[in-house]
Amino acid sequence: MLRRAYYRAKSNTTRMLKGLGITPMQAATIMTLHQQGSLSQADLGRAIGMEPANVHGLVERLKKRSLISVEAHPTDQRQVRVALSVEGERHAAEIARVSGLSAEETLEPLTPAERDHFMKLLGRIALD
Repeated sequence: MLRRAYYRAKSNTTRMLKGLGITPMQAATIMTLHQQGSLSQADLGRAIGMEPANVHGLVERLKKRSLISVEAHPTDQRQVRVALSVEGERHAAEIARVSGLSAEETLEPLTPAERDHFMKLLGRIALD
């Protein structure tokens, strides 16, 4: 049942993000940078749960779209720092809006009280 609920949530989110021209992993990257600020590419990969070998391509695609900026790390030349651009910040606001709509659609079968309870339980599972 959990897998089916996840699939429903993922499908809703993917469909809505497609309207923004953003993939779920790109959205996760943008929102992580929005919430945490500039990160090394390695830390970004860990934060979004992506294999290091794949992070570089993701960063390059977002850089090409001017959604992020990349610069040399100030103290370690082997690393780069990744930050949101002004355009990336604008996308973060849209992603947050769309994510809220997706959550509403996913949780629509539940009453408001059930939604609150469900989210609390999910938090215990995901964050403990």
